[in-house]
Amino acid sequence: MIARDRTGSGGLRRGNLFGWLILIMALIAFAGALLLPPETAGTVAAGARAPSWSHPLGTDTLGRDLLARLLQGMRTTIAIGVTASLLALLAGTIYGGAAGLSRPRVDETLMRGVDIGLALPYMFVVILLVSLVDQRGFWLIAVVLGCVEWLPLSRVVRAGVRDLRNEGFIEAAAIMGGTRLYLLRAHLLPQLITPLVVYATLMLPVVMMQEAFLSFLGLGVPPPVASWGSLIAEGLRRLETAPWILLVSAGSLAFWLICLHAVGDRLARRLGSGGLR
Repeated sequence: MIARDRTGSGGLRRGNLFGWLILIMALIAFAGALLLPPETAGTVAAGARAPSWSHPLGTDTLGRDLLARLLQGMRTTIAIGVTASLLALLAGTIYGGAAGLSRPRVDETLMRGVDIGLALPYMFVVILLVSLVDQRGFWLIAVVLGCVEWLPLSRVVRAGVRDLRNEGFIEAAAIMGGTRLYLLRAHLLPQLITPLVVYATLMLPVVMMQEAFLSFLGLGVPPPVASWGSLIAEGLRRLETAPWILLVSAGSLAFWLICLHAVGDRLARRLGSGGLR
């Protein structure tokens, strides 16, 4: 028992450390553009240069400062990931709540639609939707990813609503004339905040990885805007001549995702246990 408690405390401490690392890296990513000088303008003839005092992470194949490009890529991927996660959270909560409060036949119909959506190869659907649009940008990528990620979330919300709908305080509010929308907004959602926060924290690194994959394939935000995925793709093409591009971009993305998963695991343990120590 004592060993298990120590392990749990160690996990929480590691979660706190990763949380602070995420906060610091996010601040650097969004404030770094104000602190760094403008990106070095270059041409193909300039070529990629190894890390130096003037360029701590080196330059890309166009002679642009890789640190500045990396910070821009971090901002792009983080912003798209957060936006898509919020859209998925909103859509999944509304759809799952409506299904959980509906009559059995309507509930069954709505959830069969979710099952059909989950049966599709989601990444193939995302690539297909993005490929059909000529003008790709921030909002298109965020909306497409959000439209995919809300499906499993709706099942979580629906299950929570169905568990709570027969509670005494819900029946009392319904008897007093509360509409389904009122019951969902005022009584059910506050009870579901904990699982929604945990799920959203675990969903964010998944969405960020999907955005990086789209950018890696050339289906993300168009250049010259940088993304983690486009930097990794450039580093892979220049692996023999400029290996630092791939090392920096892929390593920073992997470190960020590890930190996010650690924070999500910490939230799942801490909020799931019902106690804040």
